[in-house]
Amino acid sequence: MKIGKDARIKQITDTTLEIIMKKGVSGLTLSEVAKGVGFSEAALFRYYSSKSELLSETMTHISQSLLEGIYVISKKDSAPVEKLQEIIEFQVDFLSKNKSLPRILFSDELHINNPELRATIMERHKKFIHIISITLKECIEQGVFRKDLDLNMAAKTVFGLIQTTMFMASLSDFKENLSDQGTRIFKFLEKTFTT
Repeated sequence: MKIGKDARIKQITDTTLEIIMKKGVSGLTLSEVAKGVGFSEAALFRYYSSKSELLSETMTHISQSLLEGIYVISKKDSAPVEKLQEIIEFQVDFLSKNKSLPRILFSDELHINNPELRATIMERHKKFIHIISITLKECIEQGVFRKDLDLNMAAKTVFGLIQTTMFMASLSDFKENLSDQGTRIFKFLEKTFTT
């Protein structure tokens, strides 16, 4: 049975992320990805012309999935503070299921070797912070959070706590249980933003 292009790209993406989890970004090779998917390196070139392109497309796909999930939550007809909690918990859960992401986000491939990937990630982060800012503004308007809250810094704080949690989890090879971390982050922020 022939596998469709979308299914094949998902297979390549999943294999890429598995390799990064085991060997890091520097250990990723097109040869190993091709082997993991079950075809020749030459066949992989029909989809990606370089490791850099493969990594960019993989990261674009994953970050878009994350952003879409956050966007769906932000559009729910629920209280802004409930949306904020759900967004935080969703992101921590998403990142705990995609453990390769911190290794990509803190790699030289992103910071030095791949300006296109860096631009893509920066754009996604800006969109995330924008969604968080809107949600925080709604919380202020409803009197849940204090009126003098700096929206930009508060949104960066939300983002920073999630990133720090994932970075520390990655350094410990995800031995720490992350199941309650989203809720703990939210509870801390809720208290901080109301006092």
